[in-house]
Amino acid sequence: MKKYTTMLILALVVIILGYFVFTRYAKNIEAESDTPMPQGKLNIDAVCEGALAYMSFPDGKSAETFVAECKEGKHPEVIEKFKNDMNLGDGAAI
Repeated sequence: MKKYTTMLILALVVIILGYFVFTRYAKNIEAESDTPMPQGKLNIDAVCEGALAYMSFPDGKSAETFVAECKEGKHPEVIEKFKNDMNLGDGAAI
């Protein structure tokens, strides 16, 4: 009889410990999911130079001109395409 009592107490201790560990772990996951992701700024130089990967130009001078104009903000479609491709939505800033 003493053997069964010891086993029962041991099982209850394991269940109680498991409950506390699980609830603490669940609270940590919940707290992490409530934290908003930081919104960084887009690197306009990288975005404009990256556009060269999917565009074609007759010569290097034209490509350099395009990148310079893009950095000045004359080609907003490049930034919009990048934001759409990266699923950034309207929250990303330059």
